[in-house]
Amino acid sequence: MTINSDRSPAVSDRFHLGNDGVIGRYPLPRETIDRIVDSDRRRAVLRCVLAADEPVSVRRLVATLADAEYDPTVGTSIHQLRQRIHVSLCRTHLPLLEEHDTVRYDPARNLVAPAAHASAFEFLLEPDSESPERPIAAPLE
Repeated sequence: MTINSDRSPAVSDRFHLGNDGVIGRYPLPRETIDRIVDSDRRRAVLRCVLAADEPVSVRRLVATLADAEYDPTVGTSIHQLRQRIHVSLCRTHLPLLEEHDTVRYDPARNLVAPAAHASAFEFLLEPDSESPERPIAAPLE
């Protein structure tokens, strides 16, 4: 059974956000920034949404995340993993990102698009050349 805790090291260990916690020109409280980028799934959602030219279907997000997380040596089938990811996106991650105006989530049409604060997270989502799984950020100053 694959267990994805959606947690990674504290954002303060990976990013320099400045004393006021401002990303780009959008002032968000530091705790909000930490909460958004401390989840691997939320970072993956933001990367996918920002990379797309049009709204992304929840189905496509689920498939993208499942492909990245799937481990065939574990007893969880890809179908089970996709179900778990779908539930976590629809119940937790997408509503939280929408609450902070990072994505627009339309549950009726199952579409996700960037919102006002999404582009402010772009530089936090760029992978480090040494470690493609951990984002880095340029210092704000």
